Amino acid sequence: MRSVERPPLSVVISNTQPWPEVRPCLDSLHSQAQTIGAEIILADSSGQGLPDVPDSSYPEVTWLKAPGASVFQLRALAIAHARGEIIAVTEDHCVPQPGWCEQILKAHKDYPEAAAIGGAVENGATASLVDWAGFFINNARFMLPIQCGECEHISLQANISYKRRALPDRFPDYGIVEHLFNRALREKGEKLVADDQIVVKHVQSLGLLDSCTINFHSGRSVTGFRLRHMHSGERLLQLPRCFIVPLVRLWVTLRLVLRKRRFVGQLLASIPIMACILSFVAAGEFVGFIAGPGNSPQRLQ
Repeated sequence: MRSVERPPLSVVISNTQPWPEVRPCLDSLHSQAQTIGAEIILADSSGQGLPDVPDSSYPEVTWLKAPGASVFQLRALAIAHARGEIIAVTEDHCVPQPGWCEQILKAHKDYPEAAAIGGAVENGATASLVDWAGFFINNARFMLPIQCGECEHISLQANISYKRRALPDRFPDYGIVEHLFNRALREKGEKLVADDQIVVKHVQSLGLLDSCTINFHSGRSVTGFRLRHMHSGERLLQLPRCFIVPLVRLWVTLRLVLRKRRFVGQLLASIPIMACILSFVAAGEFVGFIAGPGNSPQRLQ
């Protein structure tokens, strides 16, 4: 039997919302993927991620339905089905910019020793200070300009790609948490690289309550997953850290954005909102250390 040739690139998208949430993402990707022979895999927990009609505009997208799965499990599921030599990851509310697929392949060719390559994340939701605050908290480090080449921190699930050799045969039952997985790669001596020509726009507009809630669940989820690798004494030592998280992360965010000299007005105006959101992150981490992740992973978008 003749073996099936691997595509050069697999694009993995986690989706939690009904159609047409993912449409801008797919519209930006579809022609790019067709041009280079890439595959697109949409892992969807809503069951309604694509229009369920025969004349769908995206016949070549592999649609994996996983009701009730978390975003971490969705990405792991899609990666397990990916056939590409390079596996790129993004989210339903992100819009890859022109040339994204080609630049990912070029970057991996230029850095053959890199296990993972992260790009830049720009804000595509600019209507309110709440949107800016949420973006700064989670993506200030990765917005342009970024330092290219080997570095310790690269963008996460919004805009990252891995060589197949760097991915395990199987992820833990909770899925892939890029922050923790990238750390494990570094600890094994693998090289992480950043490339500022690989750009996505992060388009997620939430009100203050939803922003606080999602960041609470994010903090609880990641901390809860980390418990599996901690002994009880280490967990107790980590608890006091939760009380200083808002101040430390606020300071880090301010420093990162001020150094980039972009959107300084939005940054300064959103400080009270960032402080509020970061308080919910800290509360989530505290609960995660005490009670584990609970159902918080399923509450994330």
